Amino acid sequence: MAESAPLLRVYRFTPIEGSNPSLSATSLWIGLFLMVLILCTGCDNKQQNSIQWQLPLQAPEDAHTAKIYADMPAWAGLNQGQIELVFLHKNTARKTVISVSKGQVVSFKNWRIRVLGLAQGLRIKSGALLDDPDMHNAAAFVALENNEKLVYRGWFYQEFPELFGLDDPNWKVWLKSMNIQPDLKEKTGSLSSAG
Repeated sequence: MAESAPLLRVYRFTPIEGSNPSLSATSLWIGLFLMVLILCTGCDNKQQNSIQWQLPLQAPEDAHTAKIYADMPAWAGLNQGQIELVFLHKNTARKTVISVSKGQVVSFKNWRIRVLGLAQGLRIKSGALLDDPDMHNAAAFVALENNEKLVYRGWFYQEFPELFGLDDPNWKVWLKSMNIQPDLKEKTGSLSSAG
């Protein structure tokens, strides 16, 4: 009990030996006043942040992303060539490379693969897809059916195989390589100008 007595005296604001009681009480009141002043001033200066509940809940749509039923630009269907698609079965880790020419239908297991269009350098300008041969972004527009059901119709990008393409629980499909044949008009034009 003797040990707790000094604590009670301090708690009751009784003077401590050798201290000035009026100075201790004044210091305490000044400290409390400053604390209240700081808290009140901090609250007055705080700006209200309004929450805009009308903001979209998802990120804006990326024009590169593939949709199950994406639209293909007309120019993509004019290019001729061949692609190699890699089919990776996720459960067995077995990879199969399938070669498909534009316009050809190739079957693999339960899959049917059709190449609908090709681009040497796919780029977007003002929301429109363009084929720019100076761009290093080869892409193929492919339709994939599984068990006679269309599961994907969109772009595969050679340089970004992991970012875009088919989203299937059992299979990963990506574009390994692409070969576009030169335009026949360019060949005949250069031959006629040479002769």
